[in-house]
Amino acid sequence: MRKLMLLVMVIVGLFTPMQLVNANNQPKLKTEDILFVQVNRLYGGTRSFKENDGYEEAIISKVVNWINTSSPSEGVIELELNKIPVVSTMKIKMKNGDVAVIETAYNCVTEYQVKTCTIADGEVIYTRNNKKVRLKSLELYDWLLVGWKYESIGAPKDELLEETLYTKYYSYLDKTYSDFVMCPKIDKIERIHGDTRRHLVHASALNYSAHHGGAPFDRIHITLTDTPENGVKINKVIIQKGISEKESRMQCRRES
Repeated sequence: MRKLMLLVMVIVGLFTPMQLVNANNQPKLKTEDILFVQVNRLYGGTRSFKENDGYEEAIISKVVNWINTSSPSEGVIELELNKIPVVSTMKIKMKNGDVAVIETAYNCVTEYQVKTCTIADGEVIYTRNNKKVRLKSLELYDWLLVGWKYESIGAPKDELLEETLYTKYYSYLDKTYSDFVMCPKIDKIERIHGDTRRHLVHASALNYSAHHGGAPFDRIHITLTDTPENGVKINKVIIQKGISEKESRMQCRRES
């Protein structure tokens, strides 16, 4: 009986430090508080995403959204993880000097005094200020393992083409709309009477002043004609006030 009690005490002692995740520890980050995000893989490969780069900031924002919307996991936090090679690690450097780390989570089983650990599918461990939280997010997990490698370096060609075309038409707008330069899109181009030289163009963009202001974005909708005989003529301008966060992310091609 004494041996049984001692064994129970040892097991309790071993597992007590492995705290179950508390929902109150759910991380809440803001993109504007982050200096950079750096990913390192065990078997080579590293990349940094900087907040002061417009396109990389959008990638950081996507990662932050996954962290903030992740679910606390019921799994335990493995204290001996440092003895197991971590496949991929993400370091998030804050502007105030703090550093958060995200690593792949593991599920460990001990049988016949041999511990076997396997990567927990869709789960990660988030550490900040020596506090560990186990989170469940398939998007964050996939991005940590391989997704970061396939992020575009700079703007994709189609975005650059749309920006160039929008810049051309932007110069014809009244100065009243000078703030609408963020995430420009050419929404639709229609031929006029099937003529390849004459077009009806629909374009849109967000107001830059709302970028770090905390207020919802406004969106401009522009309808114009571009013909050889009349050049560019602005036909209609509509300002859509206070669009949703999802709409603004879609405008910036960060959500489909």
